[in-house]
Amino acid sequence: MSGTHDFDFWLHTWDVVNKRRKIRSLYDHPDDNHEAEWEEFPGVAGMGAKYCDDRVMVDHYEGHYPDGRVTKGLNVRTFDPTTQEWSLVWLDNYQPADFTPLVGKFQDGVGRFEQVIHLHGKPVHVRYILDNFTETSLRWQQAFSLDGGETWDTNWIMEFTKRR
Repeated sequence: MSGTHDFDFWLHTWDVVNKRRKIRSLYDHPDDNHEAEWEEFPGVAGMGAKYCDDRVMVDHYEGHYPDGRVTKGLNVRTFDPTTQEWSLVWLDNYQPADFTPLVGKFQDGVGRFEQVIHLHGKPVHVRYILDNFTETSLRWQQAFSLDGGETWDTNWIMEFTKRR
């Protein structure tokens, strides 16, 4: 069952190994994802804080791309005690703000969060998965579906290691 402590792991600092598909732009060329090569780069995440009786959490991310760009971002998460679900919003220094959340919860040790966005007039399903939790590590994956969630194409994997 989900609860206000589901994301407490973000209260710590994590080193990140990012594995991301190199594509021109998922938003302009979503069909390119499955053909693209993978690139790897470092990041740091976590350093979170909780607010509003633990129903809101904000955490930070900084990633250093191979081309020298640096992404600085925030995750804002809110917990709805009625539905036992979390709403997640990502904000960063490159993309326009989009406050349409991914919504989901943790079940059997796996966090699953989804949303539908529209690109070029077509629905694209977006999914985040958080899994492989240990005391010192976890994994995050982002995937997209162009067929209503029948099949998923993963374009980003983050492997987290907790700093001591």
